[in-house]
Amino acid sequence: MQGRCSKAALLTLAWAAWPVLALAQTQPAPQARSFAPPNPPAVLRDARYCEILPVTLTLSGLKAEVYNTIGYDDCPQAAWSALSEKALRKQFGAVTVILNGPRHFLMDKIIPKGATAAGKVITFDGITLESRAELSLSLFELLEKPYGEHIVDRETVYRFDAGKPTFRLTAPDGAVYVMQSYAQMVDPALTYETLPGLGAKLKLPSGWRYDTVTPETDLLLHAEGKAVVIQDDLKNTYQKMTP
Repeated sequence: MQGRCSKAALLTLAWAAWPVLALAQTQPAPQARSFAPPNPPAVLRDARYCEILPVTLTLSGLKAEVYNTIGYDDCPQAAWSALSEKALRKQFGAVTVILNGPRHFLMDKIIPKGATAAGKVITFDGITLESRAELSLSLFELLEKPYGEHIVDRETVYRFDAGKPTFRLTAPDGAVYVMQSYAQMVDPALTYETLPGLGAKLKLPSGWRYDTVTPETDLLLHAEGKAVVIQDDLKNTYQKMTP
């Protein structure tokens, strides 16, 4: 298996779960603490980040732990490009390691709750990350295509400020999904400024629609233990709005 973009379905779950409860695998157990990374970005919207996902085989199946750079650095491209999937596999004792990034957040604030606020910190080849999720993966999920729903365990509120654009997918049944991060793995030229025209680039399924909507009041996306998320064919990620 390859370490970067070939594991599309695993990546579908990676960004969506951030942040959730993380469990130790080959390293010492993390100390529970408040969510307070030392250098949170002054502006979260369009903040660049990357993730490392070591995948291990357990008695209950495949599990991926999600490590995220947000609050520690902006994932310098030279250091990110130099990471070795083979060395990371050895470091984590993993069957494979997924390098998910670079990505950019689109919400203006993340409010974690409960176990979501705990994590552990690692530094690998100059990149510092904190654990933010553990995901259970099935073979079915590994083969999942874009635009399919996934249920992710987390407790968070994503706030999108009034007067700022949000980028949304609408399914044929009327379900609405709000973009929470955009990716530069498939299209390195994709930027925040180009998102209003993204619909022309997407291979949307029949009946789907992409829109830019600017809310008049703050938009709050709640995940009270569960979130429904999807990914488009460029690996941009969205959370489903609930009534």
